Amino acid sequence: MVMLSDDVNRKLDWLLEPADPGVRYLALRDLLKLPADDPQLLTAMQQAHTQGPIAIILDAMQPEGYWVEVGAGYYPKYSGTVWSLILLAQLGAKAEMDARIQAACRYVLEHTLAPQGQFSTNRAPSGTADCLQGNLCAAMLDLGFEDSRL
Repeated sequence: MVMLSDDVNRKLDWLLEPADPGVRYLALRDLLKLPADDPQLLTAMQQAHTQGPIAIILDAMQPEGYWVEVGAGYYPKYSGTVWSLILLAQLGAKAEMDARIQAACRYVLEHTLAPQGQFSTNRAPSGTADCLQGNLCAAMLDLGFEDSRL
């Protein structure tokens, strides 16, 4: 664990409270930089996947692996499949912790790739955007999803 001054530790206390497991997990991981195998971090990660925003987002996912509507998932903007997957990654979700995350990643690959392999809002080359490529690749890698198409 990173050694911090008492003053800094007091300021971090509210981020480490068990009442918000997702915030606690990210604070332990990103601010205190606990090792990936630290029992405290692993417990916080498990709790973050079963309570709070990660669990709420996963509970809204359809069994097939999409959110809101079938298809490429770019729309509706900020609540569709693409955005839900990106948000899960930003919240620290991990594919190894929940099979639904793996299903969502596979769904995105099967429904958003244009013929040349780029992520697309409509599976056509005209629907590609650099930010979509970067955000989805980063999200899937951060989620720990592995697939040769990435």
